[in-house]
Order: sequence, then C-alpha cells, then structure tokens
Amino acid sequence: MQIRVFSILAVVLLFSACAASIDPALQKRVGDWFGKSSSQTYDATGTFSRVMPYAVGQYVVYGITDGEDRSVMRTAIVDREGDAWVLEVAALAPTGENVMQMAVTGLEDVQESMDPERLDIKWVRMKTGDGEVQKFDGMMLGMMKGTYKKALGGLVVNFRQNMGGGSAVRVPAGTFNGCTKATAMVETMMGDFESEGYWHPSVPLNGMVRSVSQDDGSVTELIEFGVTGAKKSF
Repeated sequence: MQIRVFSILAVVLLFSACAASIDPALQKRVGDWFGKSSSQTYDATGTFSRVMPYAVGQYVVYGITDGEDRSVMRTAIVDREGDAWVLEVAALAPTGENVMQMAVTGLEDVQESMDPERLDIKWVRMKTGDGEVQKFDGMMLGMMKGTYKKALGGLVVNFRQNMGGGSAVRVPAGTFNGCTKATAMVETMMGDFESEGYWHPSVPLNGMVRSVSQDDGSVTELIEFGVTGAKKSF
C-alpha cells in the first residue's frame, strides 16, 4: 500500500540551519514540550489507509530526538482562502525558531490521485526569530515553487511491510490503541529514508503517532494534536 501524505518530516527540509549557539530560553521551551504527557486514550479498528478530511483548526506537534539533539515541529491548518488551505509550520530548537505559512491548493487531489503535480502553492510567508516577515508570491515564488512543492507533494510514504492494525502505542499525546504498524520508505528532495512507524485515524494531517528512522535512529513522537483550535501566529 502506498499513501501520499503531508508530513511534518517533509517540512523540516524547508528551514535553513539555525545558529550553532544554544539559547537557554529556547532550550527550556523545547524541554517543556518534551515534558508534556496526556492520559487520553484513542481507539481504532482495522488498518490505517488515509488521513481524515482537512479542516481549519487541525494541528499536530511532534518531538524529534536525534541522538542528543531535540527539536519540536508544529503543523496547523490556520485558514482557508478560496480553494487554498493556509498551513502554518513552526520549527523550534535550542538554537533557533522559524515559522512559515503557505497557501496550498490540491491537497485533496493528491490524496485521491497520488499525483503531486496537482498540488500548487499560491504564496509563502516566513517569520524568523527576529520577528521579520517575508512574503513570496508571483515571480519570486515561481523561482522556489518547485522546491516547496517537492517537499509537500513529493513526499511518498510507501508501506513496504504493513503489519496490520491492533498495536497500542503510548506517546506524550496519549495512548493510541489499534495503530497500524508498518515499515515505510519516505522519499524527499534530500533522499530516501526508511522508517518503522505507527499510524492512527484520530491524528489529523498525516496520521502518524510515532516513527523511528532505520537510517539514523532518530525518533519522532506525537506530543499534542487537535482537530480544532489552531490559529495564525502572525
């Protein structure tokens, strides 16, 4: 089975590297996120096959642990402009923070057709740690659109071995019963990455609860999520 999803892992590639020095305030914020723990339980039956319908307010927050390095990624649908969903993605690490918004069309078509060419980006806004906001559209966006589209629509999660549903997984966001466990090949503009993970229909945007890279051992876990409530930060 092959599923094309909008994944928080793809968006990591859109952010430039932050300064090497650690900011104690940012480090504390990362630690606070990793310290969260929910007692909620979510049930599911059958195997995961596709994400729930998109809606304004949906969001997911993931903690990524790569050796001794920890970071937090938040993706949310914060608005609707005509046929475009406005996505906001925030990257937080002890060394820096970036926030980006994109007006994206064709997400539903990609789910149905598995054709990333049906995805398009109307504009991109980026906010850096110093509060400056830059908007890219028209000709300026045209020069970079291929990169953004590949990071969003070109990400393919190929379930190489679907181990079926029924797995119970505990992560900071809660306990997810009936997860679908699978090994997957994730294809991005930076290369192919194999992972073993768990997916659950209660999770919006991409369905992922937990994933472990079989290339470098990095772990991505769901810290928080919601189907309503997400708003623009700028």
